[in-house]
Amino acid sequence: MNKHGILEALLYTSGDEGLEVKQLLEILEVNEDELKKLIETYESNGLIIQQFGTTCVLTTKKEAANYIEALIEQKSKMKLSQAAMETLSIIAYNQPLTRSDIEMIRGINSDGAVKTLIARGLVEAKEVQNSRSQQLITTDLFLNVFGIEKLEDLPTTQEDDEEMDAFFSNLVNQKGDTNE
Repeated sequence: MNKHGILEALLYTSGDEGLEVKQLLEILEVNEDELKKLIETYESNGLIIQQFGTTCVLTTKKEAANYIEALIEQKSKMKLSQAAMETLSIIAYNQPLTRSDIEMIRGINSDGAVKTLIARGLVEAKEVQNSRSQQLITTDLFLNVFGIEKLEDLPTTQEDDEEMDAFFSNLVNQKGDTNE
């Protein structure tokens, strides 16, 4: 496998958190100029490698945006798994937080659930200055899909437990339809 293929595989595996340049230099056994050239000459029909500070991320090309939005729209009509629901509720109530934070709370790897939530447009990863990890937050689509205007409208532990159960039951069973 050539270095472009190895770079692509590494970045794909790391997900939306990407990899530090330092790690890539060590693993690929190249210097900074060689890595820069690998990134600049990387070719794919739908993907690009972007560098944010000292982190490299494999991401989609802008030309694919409309198709990705259509996929998200389709997928948002599908039910969320229990793992995705748990992860979404953790993010909603504790944002911003990292994948590591979620794993500490859930006690289990949540990469798949986070990727699902990002793909459905309910969660997004934000770069934060002076932080090596991306911070996960809910999106406006999350508010829209679940019929709340602002995060403060989420049920709290001070409110009736039934309201929270109903909200998260709706979260699991959400099919993109409104009940009105």
